[in-house]
Amino acid sequence: MTTAATHPYELSIENAGPARKRISITVPTETVDSKLKESLGMLRTQTVIPGFRKGKVPAHILEKRFGESIRSEARNEIVSDAWKNAIEEFELRPLGEPEPVGDPADVVLEDGKPLSFALEVEVMPEFKLPAFDDIKLTRPIVDVSDEHIDEEMERQKIRNGNLEEIEGKSEEGAFLIGPAVVHLDGKEESFYKTEQTRLTIPAKDAGGEVLGLFIDDLGKILTGAVVGDEITIKTDGPKEHELEEVRGAKVVVTFNVVQAVKINPLSDDELIAAFGLESVEMLKEQVQLALEQRRDQDQAAVLRQQATEEIAKRVEMELPEKTSAMQADRDLQRLRTQLQSSGRLSMEEVEAEVAKVRSGSSEESQKRLKTFFILTKLAEHFHVTVNEMEVNARIAELAMQNGKRPEEMRNALAQQGQLQQIEAVVREEKAADQLVAACTVSDMPLEKWQALQDGGTAKKTTKKKTTKKKTAKKAASKKTTTKKKITKKSSSKS
Repeated sequence: MTTAATHPYELSIENAGPARKRISITVPTETVDSKLKESLGMLRTQTVIPGFRKGKVPAHILEKRFGESIRSEARNEIVSDAWKNAIEEFELRPLGEPEPVGDPADVVLEDGKPLSFALEVEVMPEFKLPAFDDIKLTRPIVDVSDEHIDEEMERQKIRNGNLEEIEGKSEEGAFLIGPAVVHLDGKEESFYKTEQTRLTIPAKDAGGEVLGLFIDDLGKILTGAVVGDEITIKTDGPKEHELEEVRGAKVVVTFNVVQAVKINPLSDDELIAAFGLESVEMLKEQVQLALEQRRDQDQAAVLRQQATEEIAKRVEMELPEKTSAMQADRDLQRLRTQLQSSGRLSMEEVEAEVAKVRSGSSEESQKRLKTFFILTKLAEHFHVTVNEMEVNARIAELAMQNGKRPEEMRNALAQQGQLQQIEAVVREEKAADQLVAACTVSDMPLEKWQALQDGGTAKKTTKKKTTKKKTAKKAASKKTTTKKKITKKSSSKS
């Protein structure tokens, strides 16, 4: 396929694999010569060489001294401009940066000669949305009980508890603090090091997160650690890791314990004071309202998941063969934002879940990628927009859930590069909600719904209540146990 355009480049496009395009570009001789002349002229006006006045240095002297850098810079500018025009001309929707075909060193500007090169890039797959108004969804229903309230109050006592130094061996739930160094594939030079990171000791038979990696037997490794210990943790880098150097590498983490602390839960009176309330009754009212809000959020998430999973079964698309580092990072950032938005997990638990997903299979990564493409298409189909007020509202929710001021939360998200993901998550949720609204939603008691999810057979209870093309009402899913919220102090590269 070749098209004509007003720009000077000759552009053509062809398929280079699933959801991948190859763009061939030819830059005519006149454009090459003009660009080299322009670059040389710009350099002449800025260069001062002894024996010559500024702007009067002969071209052959500039060429001798700076010729290679002039041509390299001019080439990069031409490639960038040609790529921008290719995106517009072919209406490309690239998923990442283009990759050169062949050796980039072979792409050299020469006077009096055209320049030809090719780029490949992964793009949004082309597919059509299927009919979805016949999709049937099930909404689990439950009321917030006194038992739920009591359980949440116990969790809040731990989450807001005080830290105490540990003397002797550390057990489940304790935090180990100290420096860590990461080596890859037996190399002497460290890949990453941090002066302080914090590890949470999971149950002895459970796994956990270390510098962004999920370690299956972390509980066994860390249980019983004391101040002064040097702990060596070995693992294989996940194949879907966003850092390509880590993918499939032999990873060795050396961690030194310089401090060990545990949480002392608050008493009832201390918890009441921490929330700025006057009585346990007022505290229970606040907890009930929070649980009902979380229940509604959980229910909306359940319906979104059901709807997107069902529509994914009906959609055929070609997915990119490989997940680029940019895509992997974007995928994990989106997941991190979704988990934080749920309000059920502490920051450390969020990072543990992200690490678990990072260590998952390529099939799981492809499934999430397919869902992302479908939600992007749905957002376009429903003309979904996200305004600044909606983004600020989501940041305020996150701030409240994590005990921070909204501005403090915004700064933290900006440092983590997550502000754009907040907007993306809000857009995807709104698109999924529109999809849910077009489906048939039936209510079902939570116990029966859970039994069906587990593959069991539930006894017949009350008749289902059905709503046609209606958005989600109040419903629930089980509450997730949360631990003390402590912000991780290290910035992990692996």
